[in-house]
Amino acid sequence: MGNTTTPRLAGASRAGRWALLVLQVGLIGAVLAASATPVLGQGDERAVKKIIDLNKKALAAIDAKKFDVAREGLLEAATTAKQANLLMHKMLARTYVHLGAVYFLGYNDRKSALKYFGLAKNIRADIQLTPSLATPNLTAVFEKASAEGGSTDAAADTATPSRRTPPRAPAPAPPTEPTPAPPAPPVVAQGEPELPIVLPADLYCPAVEEAPEGQEIVIRCAVKPSLKAERVLFYFRASGAPSYAVAAMQNSPKGWLEARIPTQAATGESLQYYCEARDSADNVVATNGQEDVPNPIILKPAVPGATPSPVATGGRGEGEDALAGIKHEQENEILEKGIHRRRQYAFWLGVGWGTGWGYHRAALLEYRRDAPAVSAGVHHAGWFNFYPEVGFLVTEHIGVAVQGRLQYIPIEGSGETHTGGPATGAYAVLGRGLYYLDLGAGNAQLQFSAGLGGGEYRFAYPPTNANPDCVAHPNPNKCIVDSKGNYVRDSNGNPIPKPTQLTDTIRSGTFLYSAGVGFIYHISSHFAANVELRFLGAGPHLGFLGEGFISLQGSLGGRPPPRPGDAPPMEMERLPEEDEAEE
Repeated sequence: MGNTTTPRLAGASRAGRWALLVLQVGLIGAVLAASATPVLGQGDERAVKKIIDLNKKALAAIDAKKFDVAREGLLEAATTAKQANLLMHKMLARTYVHLGAVYFLGYNDRKSALKYFGLAKNIRADIQLTPSLATPNLTAVFEKASAEGGSTDAAADTATPSRRTPPRAPAPAPPTEPTPAPPAPPVVAQGEPELPIVLPADLYCPAVEEAPEGQEIVIRCAVKPSLKAERVLFYFRASGAPSYAVAAMQNSPKGWLEARIPTQAATGESLQYYCEARDSADNVVATNGQEDVPNPIILKPAVPGATPSPVATGGRGEGEDALAGIKHEQENEILEKGIHRRRQYAFWLGVGWGTGWGYHRAALLEYRRDAPAVSAGVHHAGWFNFYPEVGFLVTEHIGVAVQGRLQYIPIEGSGETHTGGPATGAYAVLGRGLYYLDLGAGNAQLQFSAGLGGGEYRFAYPPTNANPDCVAHPNPNKCIVDSKGNYVRDSNGNPIPKPTQLTDTIRSGTFLYSAGVGFIYHISSHFAANVELRFLGAGPHLGFLGEGFISLQGSLGGRPPPRPGDAPPMEMERLPEEDEAEE
């Protein structure tokens, strides 16, 4: 009988090695999975892009010393990050850095700056100041902030000199003419907002970024019905406190789930909170914030003399509705559907029809040049004038265009003895500058125009009765005339033949100039109707013409409409996080 022990041991050894190898591979995969950067979904990418845009606009506002504008934009960016559950994202950290800069530079509020810098470092310990904000004073405050959510307080600032590193140079002197710090906007308590029809998250809680100290704070949440949550628990604590207080959220009259942080708990420098939705088995099915990454509320000193009132999500001011941005965009879309004026950089094509009357000086007729010169007077300048036009809108209110003027003159009369025929039309081209003045916020505008060009226009000289039998009569006064002065019967009562002359013309040109005023109504974003009255002068063949025309215009292209509150286009500073993403 052979010895089978050795093969068995060898097999066991090989199995052990394979098991160890599998375990090692699994551990490596777990470490890699834990350390890998999470892949953002499409919605998260949109949220990150919005946060970046809001931060860039805030930097531009800080540079322009519009600190209130910067602060509101940054609070919206922080709310966007929380709605997208980007609680540990680098752009939320960058937003807190910029909020700290706003409070220090704009409001001279060092304590709030320390808090926001601390919140930023708590998310990303190695974060640095944005280069354009790195002044010596602000850098000193930023370096002092701890990574514990801004727990550094005034006591630490007044510590004994032995705990500080002596500065190498005197601290920079404060500005000789500091900008007075504007007071923080007062909190306005609002009624309970309507519940959104579509919730942006499974557990949606409009964020309260800041609140006055010593006032009750109302937190509202809503849960998607598909989540099948049985209850929502609300956890809150003062920053640095060892434990959270917990409460079940209650239904409000309009369908929200509400929890209230009592006045006595809203003390100190900041609060932290998070919410959990639980199912019937008490499993957590959705969260807004987490125990280790809670939502912060910065507590601001109450305004002296102000009447305490609850701060609630969904109002304005410090407790601004997190849906305000969404509602704002929806309002803009509705407004834009109703207002569709032609946009900057749009081209338009138009065609119009019009007529005019004018004054000409004494001149020879163009066809019957052997006739005596006609005296100066007022004549018609054509019933069938056409005005093709192509234009470009340089700004929202200034445009340039090239317009043609095609005049058609119908010929009347018969039996003309002259050879050839009278002119039947005239042609001109004008370069025009236009200015549009809005009539309120609707689709109607006044239009002012001025133009220069070349060509000609003609005054129509109607046919006249030149029957020689009556003209040569020894007493023409005995000839019977009609109301227009044309002979119709001779002195014997015999009918006189119809006029034997044709319509003739008097020419004005070659240099043309114009000025006009009109009204344009934008039927849609691509079509408009225009009515214009204008003066058209000519030389050296002198003439002055007053004409009116209507036209229809179709437009193409144009810049998309700006949203109210949007910053103007500018070269914005790149944020450090954008450079990291490219690397």
